[in-house]
Amino acid sequence: MADQTHAAQDRIRYSPAGGTAGGGLRRGPEPLPPAGPVEICEPEVGEVPTPAYDAPAIEKTAEVFKALAAPSRLRILLVLTQGEASVSEIVDETGLSQPLVSQHLKQLRSLHLVEVNRVGREAIYSFKDAHVSHILIDALDHSLEHPDDE
Repeated sequence: MADQTHAAQDRIRYSPAGGTAGGGLRRGPEPLPPAGPVEICEPEVGEVPTPAYDAPAIEKTAEVFKALAAPSRLRILLVLTQGEASVSEIVDETGLSQPLVSQHLKQLRSLHLVEVNRVGREAIYSFKDAHVSHILIDALDHSLEHPDDE
């Protein structure tokens, strides 16, 4: 239970603030929601049988993990966890150059991780589906669980 409370504190402390790309990340301690029963819906490792995946599925999954391995792309995706954002909002939020952001977004689009909607001349980006945001947040939570480990 203590681990769950710690994880909840980290998720609140480092979760996106607001719902827009310009909202920034919460950096300080935030009040926790009222304590109550915690329902864990996800199965433990080994509880769910793994289907047989073919070689192309494994290769494509490896490409997704390669894309997620770049800190700049992680920063871009972290902005998108706050909601859809234009290229200029992503540039402002990440501090990356516009050409670099555009290059990373092109790669993320090619892997079907993000999608783009055009509003006039402006390109608005968002996650293609919730899977990627869950992977990102879970990975960040995992890295925060053991900050002193090297």
